Amino acid sequence: MYRLDPIVVTVGRLPELEERTLAPVGVVDRREIERRQAEDLDAVLLGIPGVTTAGGPREEALDPNIRGLGEGRVVIRLDGARQNLNIRHRGQTFIDPALFERVEVLRGPGSTLYGSGAIGGVISLRTLEPSSVLEPGKGFGGRAIAGYQDNGRRLSGGLTLAARGESTEWLGAVSLRDSSDFRDGDGDRVDFTGSDVLSGLLKGSWDIGEAQRLTLSHLAFTDDSRSLVTADRPTGVEIDREIRQHTTTLRHEFAPADSLFWDLETTLYQTDLRLDEAEVLTTNSQRNELETIGLDAFNTSLFLLGDRDHTLTYGVELYRDRQKGSENGQPREGFADSRQNTLGLFAQDRIGLTERLELTAGLRYDRIRQSADREGSERNRLSELSPQLALRMQVSPALAAHMSYAEAFRAPALRELYIGGQHFPGNEYIPNPDLKPEKSHNLEVGVTYRERGLRVGGDRLTFRAALFQNDIDDFIEQVVQADTTQFINVADARVRGLELELRYDHPDFYAAAGASMQRGDNRGRDEPLQSIPGDRLVFEGGWRWQRVDLETGARFSLNRSQNRVPDRPFTIGPTPGYNLVDLFMTWRPAERWTVDAGVDNLTNKTYRRHLSQLNDPGRNVRMQAIYRF
Repeated sequence: MYRLDPIVVTVGRLPELEERTLAPVGVVDRREIERRQAEDLDAVLLGIPGVTTAGGPREEALDPNIRGLGEGRVVIRLDGARQNLNIRHRGQTFIDPALFERVEVLRGPGSTLYGSGAIGGVISLRTLEPSSVLEPGKGFGGRAIAGYQDNGRRLSGGLTLAARGESTEWLGAVSLRDSSDFRDGDGDRVDFTGSDVLSGLLKGSWDIGEAQRLTLSHLAFTDDSRSLVTADRPTGVEIDREIRQHTTTLRHEFAPADSLFWDLETTLYQTDLRLDEAEVLTTNSQRNELETIGLDAFNTSLFLLGDRDHTLTYGVELYRDRQKGSENGQPREGFADSRQNTLGLFAQDRIGLTERLELTAGLRYDRIRQSADREGSERNRLSELSPQLALRMQVSPALAAHMSYAEAFRAPALRELYIGGQHFPGNEYIPNPDLKPEKSHNLEVGVTYRERGLRVGGDRLTFRAALFQNDIDDFIEQVVQADTTQFINVADARVRGLELELRYDHPDFYAAAGASMQRGDNRGRDEPLQSIPGDRLVFEGGWRWQRVDLETGARFSLNRSQNRVPDRPFTIGPTPGYNLVDLFMTWRPAERWTVDAGVDNLTNKTYRRHLSQLNDPGRNVRMQAIYRF
């Protein structure tokens, strides 16, 4: 019998049912990631309203975009560790989704809990857990995966082993994939879209008594592929690129069963990224390095004050970013040796005003210090407050409405402040130490409807709608002139949008639809923002043949053209609309076997997504087998 379990999310730092969240949250679980044979973050985020990626389809250039905001305006956390890379023409993090346990996407400002960068939203990535691999009562187990996709001749494989003792759990996983350049719908090869990726994960957990748990994990990612310096562009200097990323986290959880005051989680982490790029036709080479070391700790306390229930979440976040770059062994002005130290203090209280009315109030204080080892560069100091106020009403057992106001900010990136040197022949970067932080003011209203047992005991209907307006002061843009390039504050920007989600789940079938519409304007220049994707409408449905343990389905994606773009050089031009049809299937022929298959872009459409300058893949047939033991 197919089970419809409740969906619990944690991206708001407080475990709660998805329907009770104050901002829309998209969740992609392990089974869905496997079914999609997701090879990058773009494939994981597929279909979530208001969420897309820029810079693709080369995966080393993928940049998440939430509600029309990307390029450092989305906070990404991997097992609690911030991923703070900011290099033009490259992605923000590098990881193989084969090692994901779960992905949660918070749409809308999240600086009250997550600080600088959460203007568009937050993406929380969680790696595999031993408990999801091991069968109940078994002390050892694992799974093996092998897959193939015909467009680009992509081969993938992986092995995961897990074990548990009296008070410990262990997991080791390795994933690899190798592919050539894929072809678009016209049969033309899209150069430098192949990859050679090897990833590994080690994780161990220890139960210390009944109230404490300690988890240590290390994730490694490597990719040795030929690409371009401008990986998000059709042309550029050809290079051999080596990517090395390591993320280590140590998490301590303290939650006594008999205490309402303590539910403490503390994470100590280090993210280390190195990009080595060697030009193919010359002896020139460069290296970009970024290290983030941080501590994130928060506690949740439940208590009564008068006759009001309070759920208070409060904590501290400390982290240091350090970047440095070299070219032919010498310091590189385009990625200057610089650092940022951040201290954040936050608190959020959820107050039960009545049985049906709930008020959430939050505030965060951030203090940031930035500096560079360059003669004449100035230290940059700033502090920001990020308040939030939200009201939620349970109109009926199934229907809830909310409205919220939240402020968020993004500190200027180290690269934006201290960049120098040549942009391209005849054009020089000009540092701008006077950059101000971006500050957003987001007003949102929404409704959620969730009903169970409409026709049978196991069915569920979910509807969610959100309408928002996000005003951003001192928006930062890269402005390219004839002979100079500089990051500047371009006055104000405004993004408005509507997101709709509808899903019906039945033990035998499901049907879903999602829509997103956004409009963005640079009010200082009186022109559209170029980061706003076109309107999108997605229909998906599937049938569950429970007697033979088979599920089949289809997805229809209707993408409107985007013609609201800036009319000036060095910007992305209009993007034609396109429609896609995808088919997929999951079959469990035996107790321990799962087979996933599908056809992406069934009609072999030639298309290019907005915020990308390269065509996406044409028809792609994929198949994958998973064996659990």
